Amino acid sequence: MKKKSLLIFSFLLFLISCNETVERKPTSVTKSKKSSKKTGNPAIDLWADVKQAEQLVYEKKKSGKININYYKSYFDCLLAFYQKLPNDSRADSCLMAICVTETDYPLGHKKHFNLQEEYGDTLLKKYPKSKFRIFVLQDLIFKYDQAINNKRNVKKIKSYYEMWSKSLPNTPEGQKQKKEIEERLKNIDKPIQFKN
Repeated sequence: MKKKSLLIFSFLLFLISCNETVERKPTSVTKSKKSSKKTGNPAIDLWADVKQAEQLVYEKKKSGKININYYKSYFDCLLAFYQKLPNDSRADSCLMAICVTETDYPLGHKKHFNLQEEYGDTLLKKYPKSKFRIFVLQDLIFKYDQAINNKRNVKKIKSYYEMWSKSLPNTPEGQKQKKEIEERLKNIDKPIQFKN
């Protein structure tokens, strides 16, 4: 599970890095809670905070010394960026990062951040043309289908599958995926069985 989480987190870092438009030198992350130097430009300063928190989560996760507070700090930085700069080209990547970051606590667990699903839904509503839309839909489907403590929401799962199906291209691969989705919707009341 830790390898899978690290792989997902690494992929997430890659996606966000691809979306970065402000060129800056990498910052070294220290164990102190001091923020990086402020430039007075909110886009640069907030993005620097996001990248610093992201790097700290990555390092702690890799070393096996991660705890829920690191995720909370990371999510706080992502939310600050999104809320203060919703029209910035990176705002949707902040919502995507909140949604898909693996905290090792599934939906329904008392330590799970329910805001992950909430901000996934926000991305779908506010950024319908986001390049992260399909990725977020797939992540939400996975989370809700694997939810514990009766948090499995069939209505939401079905709506996510339907959104995904509508967004698929009219190609042989797209048609194949649509048929797989149709088959899944026939058995939507049963949790999906993922192969390890």
